[in-house]
Amino acid sequence: MKILAVDNEPEALDYLTAILRKLRPEDEIVAFGSPEDYLQYPDKKSLRAAFLDINLGKMSGIQLAMDLKQYAPLCNIIYVTAYSEFAYAALQTRPSGYVTKPYTEADIRTEFEHLRYPHDSFHHNTDKLLVKTFGNFEVIDRNDRPLHFSRSISREIFAYLIDQCGFPVTGKDIATDVLEQHEYDRSVSKKLSQYVTNLVRDLEDSGYPNVVIRQNRQLYVDKNMVECDLYDLQDGVPGAADAYHGEYMIEYSWAEASASRLSLPQTESPPDQPL
Repeated sequence: MKILAVDNEPEALDYLTAILRKLRPEDEIVAFGSPEDYLQYPDKKSLRAAFLDINLGKMSGIQLAMDLKQYAPLCNIIYVTAYSEFAYAALQTRPSGYVTKPYTEADIRTEFEHLRYPHDSFHHNTDKLLVKTFGNFEVIDRNDRPLHFSRSISREIFAYLIDQCGFPVTGKDIATDVLEQHEYDRSVSKKLSQYVTNLVRDLEDSGYPNVVIRQNRQLYVDKNMVECDLYDLQDGVPGAADAYHGEYMIEYSWAEASASRLSLPQTESPPDQPL
């Protein structure tokens, strides 16, 4: 695992990196004394954890975290700061942890024991699309990069199909739940058809042509083509529950009702032949 440490105080940075090297001798520690040095780093996508001071000068640690998430959306962000008043703003970025200076080796060890995205999250079958639903919705391609969606609404429709766990849904279902259009007329149907076409094309262009299936005027996700934390939890995969911290697709209001099912027994698999 590659771990980033950023602090503009040399002594603080030396102290942090010494602890990281002691706790994680098998991992690579990448340390920078300024955000500018971090910005020049060419391999941001490989970072799996980042310990960031918040008060870094012109660019705050929170801004740095937002930049890092563009390259490594599943990177575990742990803020390390002497200023507790930054906690609320920092928590809006959904970090893995928040450590207040002065801290101890035990405090850093605890952060590794409770990572938002466990290390196993990064080892996936490259033939499958990696999907994360706990916290923010994330879709990761075989190169560990966020999959590109040409339209945000197409991305949201894909999130909805993931949420349906492989069961077929109709255009009217999507229009009602995602578009909040309760009158499914010709105009709504036409717009939805274009959104779905964009979604399928985005997946095909990224090398995943068979993830979303259109059949008999219905749509569904082929669960065999994705690796998903929600499905792992439903299937009782060991350690899957550790990745859930009470948040589920937080950017989508329609997902609030679905969050309660995470504590329910496994959802039944869809039939071999869709309706």
